[in-house]
Amino acid sequence: MGIFDALFGRQKPVPPAKNERLFAIATADITLQTQEDMKPAQTAGICFKGVASGPFKQINQELQDLLKVAGSTDTPVTARPYEDDLGYKWILIDSADFQSIVNTIHMVSQTLIDEGYGEQLLAAVFRFNDEDGKPTYFIYNYKRGTFYPFVPRPDSHSHQRNNPDELRMATVMKQDLPMEPELERWYALWDLPF
Repeated sequence: MGIFDALFGRQKPVPPAKNERLFAIATADITLQTQEDMKPAQTAGICFKGVASGPFKQINQELQDLLKVAGSTDTPVTARPYEDDLGYKWILIDSADFQSIVNTIHMVSQTLIDEGYGEQLLAAVFRFNDEDGKPTYFIYNYKRGTFYPFVPRPDSHSHQRNNPDELRMATVMKQDLPMEPELERWYALWDLPF
């Protein structure tokens, strides 16, 4: 870190090679199911910015080809592109097997890193539902190499967070996940596509 970075409070992003921290969510799944009675959704997503439509289509095609080669007939995995209202690109991963979702998210992020788009990686988002279907999202921030919980209030149109639940989930999961210690970096991601 340079002197200007220190003076102005900038931090260097976590090197993309450290995206193996992402795998912590696979073991955290067990804690969430046993202690919180929460089940993973069958979809997760990876969000990135600054990739033009042409390269984005090419990357998506490469990912489709990789999924065909790496795919398992027992637990099929699909990837589909999505662009949100703010222009951020997403790859949404669908599978009945959570471990396959985590592995595929890692493969997608590694592909983006290998293609030179590592700095554009923003977040991987994993949704867990309680017995009533209420979502809790665990967001992996690629720049920081940490997770944090995001719990929207049931009336999602109000764009309000359930801060007590977020703090409780962070406490429950701090043994399983590299949790983001700075609460001001727990960014809300509204209108998620899953």
